[in-house]
Amino acid sequence: MTISLLILPDEFGLYQFDRDYKFSTEWLNALPWYTLSKTSGEVSLLCPAQYHSTTTEPTLATAAKKNELGWRCFQVDAQMDFGLVGILASIIDPLRDNKVPVFVVSTFDTDYVLVKEDTLEKAMGVLNRQEGIVIKPGASVVP
Repeated sequence: MTISLLILPDEFGLYQFDRDYKFSTEWLNALPWYTLSKTSGEVSLLCPAQYHSTTTEPTLATAAKKNELGWRCFQVDAQMDFGLVGILASIIDPLRDNKVPVFVVSTFDTDYVLVKEDTLEKAMGVLNRQEGIVIKPGASVVP
């Protein structure tokens, strides 16, 4: 089985908010791409980094408790069936073995594996050497 990964051209930012932070629906709907997670201790938002300080008030830069910019994204280029086993591990394990830290987001349809910009070249080299993994350029998530 071949796993096709798209390397998205965008830089992403990861933001942490207090658990009770209230996002404006209008503001969230204005973002072209995001993923939002709420746990018992926090709210995390991942979105294109260009919105770090250019959104309406309050900006991500001022509203977030913590933020970390400089993430790059590999998107699994397939709709993932929940019965498939080991797809994500076959991507992450070689990165782990080569000491490339990752941040992973899964949606109903697919998985996203993010690496820091300063490890992107190394990550691409590691993944390109893996049998059964093909990396192709992906489209921007920003219109």
